[in-house]
Amino acid sequence: MIPIALAALLWGLGGAVAGRFMHRIPPEVLIPLRFLLSFLLLLPLLLRHPPRGEWGRLFRVGLALSGAQAFYYLAIHLTTVATGIFLQYLAPLLLTLYALLRGERLPKRALLGVGLALLGAYLLVVGPRGLLGTPLGVVFGLLSAVSFAAYAAFSFGLRTPPLVSLAVATGVGSLLSLPVLLAHLEALLRLSPGDWLGVAYLVTLGTVVPFGLFLMGVRTVPARVATLVAMLEPLSGAVFAVPIAHEPLRPEALLGGGLVLLGVYLNRR
Repeated sequence: MIPIALAALLWGLGGAVAGRFMHRIPPEVLIPLRFLLSFLLLLPLLLRHPPRGEWGRLFRVGLALSGAQAFYYLAIHLTTVATGIFLQYLAPLLLTLYALLRGERLPKRALLGVGLALLGAYLLVVGPRGLLGTPLGVVFGLLSAVSFAAYAAFSFGLRTPPLVSLAVATGVGSLLSLPVLLAHLEALLRLSPGDWLGVAYLVTLGTVVPFGLFLMGVRTVPARVATLVAMLEPLSGAVFAVPIAHEPLRPEALLGGGLVLLGVYLNRR
């Protein structure tokens, strides 16, 4: 679980930093650029250690990762960041329901933990304002949750090294999003040196390192638990936003963060 928790901390830090100096880069530029640069950074590893026997599964991992990223950004475009984050982190609930439908017997404390974590995420991320946005935005948010759940499920038990797996996944995302990037080439050329510094941060410490850690952890941690531990991301994002973005922690956010931690604890292995 530790690699997944570290990944969530880095995602939360990346979100807090991005909110400070990445608002000038449109998502239709940032998403494909993030995929492409991550793939190019990992390409030497892929060429040196090509996967054996798992190409089909790794392709599905790439499709799921692409869907999770694309649907999330579409969701926050049509709703709010808070709504998009909360909807994406319905993934543990979807995987829990899937496990129950398959006849798995989950301990009551685990089910209670999922419920507490979701309630905590709502209080932490959404708060008294409630879910905002258009119905289509909510649909995109739900699709991001399905994609994130699929990404974790397809990644469970992979034998391919994590960074090599991520190289294939980001390669799939690069191919799918390359036409979008080329269509917005003019906006890409207008990026300032500060923007490129932010992109470099998001590619390394916001993508390659945390997604590599997540893939390392999900090799042995079931997808349902892995996505639940990843819910530490909004908690860490709220904590990091205090010194970085000077955003105070609301009382309900503190309560929500505690419920998320309790939910993860109840699902410990």
